[in-house]
Amino acid sequence: MRLGYAYGLGCALLLGAASLVGVANPASAAGCKPGDANLAGHYYLRGVMEVGSELLLKKDGSFEFMLAYGANDQYGKGCWVRKGSTVEVIPAGHSSASTHHTPDDSGFSGLVLTVSGRSLVWNINGSGHEGRFEK
Repeated sequence: MRLGYAYGLGCALLLGAASLVGVANPASAAGCKPGDANLAGHYYLRGVMEVGSELLLKKDGSFEFMLAYGANDQYGKGCWVRKGSTVEVIPAGHSSASTHHTPDDSGFSGLVLTVSGRSLVWNINGSGHEGRFEK
């Protein structure tokens, strides 16, 4: 458990460092349409016990995602889009985001999040159990 958290923290620091020094990844923005500038930013998951997760929504419409839950680590990048009151986080190689993604999944299949003020709410697998990605 501690190793998963440490790994997640390490990934978070690397994501943050890359964004601070302006390292660009042209492949991550390929095919993405610019996102809602008001939603772009670095989000941290709150309210889900034993899960560490970060989501970086970039203005160019690309994203980076990481999640650590015990020994299960997930990472993804691709495009994000706002659709009304939701944000779809769509991994590269997928045509849509999963509405059933959970921290237990072995890979990252995307997220559908609900915009709530400055937060993005994750209703995990439609279970009613929610986490909040906050800036």
